[in-house]
Amino acid sequence: MSFEVVLTGRAETLLSDHLLQHYRLDVPQEDLCFALWRPSTGQRRLTALIDEVILPGEDERTLHGNASFQPSYVGRAIQLARQRGAGLAFMHSHPGSGWQDMSAADVEAERDVLAYPSGATGLPLVGLTIGKDGCWSARFWDRQGRSMRRSWCEKVRVVGPQSYRFFFNDGLVAAPSRRNVLRRTFDTWGRHSQETISRLRVGIVGLGSVGSVVAEAMARIGVSRVSLIDPDRIEEHNLDRLVYGTTRDVGKLKVDVAAQSMRRHSASERIRIATFPYSVHEHAAYEAALDCDVIFSCVDKPVARDVLNYIAQAHLIPVIDGGVEVETDPGTGKFFSAHWRAHLATPYHQCLRCNGQYSSGSVVTELDGSLEDPSYVKNLPLEARGRNQNVFPFSLSVAGMEVNLMLRYLLGDDWWPVVNQQDSQFITGETRVINKDCQPHCSFRPRRARGDAERPFYLTDTGGGRRESAWQRPWGHAVRLFGKIFPST
Repeated sequence: MSFEVVLTGRAETLLSDHLLQHYRLDVPQEDLCFALWRPSTGQRRLTALIDEVILPGEDERTLHGNASFQPSYVGRAIQLARQRGAGLAFMHSHPGSGWQDMSAADVEAERDVLAYPSGATGLPLVGLTIGKDGCWSARFWDRQGRSMRRSWCEKVRVVGPQSYRFFFNDGLVAAPSRRNVLRRTFDTWGRHSQETISRLRVGIVGLGSVGSVVAEAMARIGVSRVSLIDPDRIEEHNLDRLVYGTTRDVGKLKVDVAAQSMRRHSASERIRIATFPYSVHEHAAYEAALDCDVIFSCVDKPVARDVLNYIAQAHLIPVIDGGVEVETDPGTGKFFSAHWRAHLATPYHQCLRCNGQYSSGSVVTELDGSLEDPSYVKNLPLEARGRNQNVFPFSLSVAGMEVNLMLRYLLGDDWWPVVNQQDSQFITGETRVINKDCQPHCSFRPRRARGDAERPFYLTDTGGGRRESAWQRPWGHAVRLFGKIFPST
């Protein structure tokens, strides 16, 4: 199991403003505070989601070059965590730069003072340090027998409205070396940006006409860890739109053929590809998606989009979705029009349901099998029927929009304007930028950063069911013991 932390942009701004307030005035003074975290449990990764900050009151901490907390502050933070069903995160600032190690005093504060009482929450203590340069580092403290074990995080992520920032633990996820095969890529957006791109774990859900182009792009720009999710096999009528497909591949799983193609074309020194021949609403694929840093949604079914909407909002994993719509004249059968679009789904961008990519009703009709019933589909209005009309040039366009939207989100500076959705019209040759908020009563907004507490009710097993997380087992006694000390109400 690997470990990570992700902060919402709002939480990160509050934390950095508080923790770095003295350094920004050239005063050599550390600071501290607490926050709440919720778990996002993937197949191989436990991520702490942080959105709620608990700033100290006037007498709850002491500043003396270093910083120390008062017992009342710890008790208040643990009480709030128990009330909200969350874990406790402790963060402090350091005068250094880059990923920070821990001093003996830091270890004592987290391991010996905080880790045991934080067990009242039923979750491990998460510790974070922010350097003077704004770089975050993080670790988990979990119970191992009678002692506390420290597990360093691979990285800390910040999901914001304009950009997506990463802070890597080079000791666990080494930066790639500059290779001649990626010379122009390095030179185009710089070493730091390429080091981020190369260390991403990218998920691609749907390996059809759009997903196959996205997969090819990920291989060519040096992404080294990829998860491919698609239950389908290649059919003859797919071959005019699949980058990787040939007549010899008919009948093979799309994920297997796409993975083989990516390995042949990869510019990474070592690419690791995990394949999941399942639908994303099956547990194995769903949990694999929770291991990703960014997900490309290349699907055309409402259930898959609904699952990815949960992941984007509740688990703070940005989802880049797109689609193509082609219309023909029903009278003549001639081509009439086409448009395609790509959009970003995060807590700071319009969710997939509010931007009209699917509806709750369409999820229900897919789940009850109506979308596969020809008699039901025949009675739908024309605009509600799945047209399934597309050609490779249109798929190429929407895939390019999705890839470039990801790059823009990763490379963006804070002064860049927000871009949520791009919509291109083939006939007029126009591309519009559309930035709308979710509907006032969007049911996904309250799910922000809720992690494992919010999941689609219709997830199905692919064998074995959902596993108990490794951190869940040792804490039962601690919850009972410390619950008497820090009651939740």
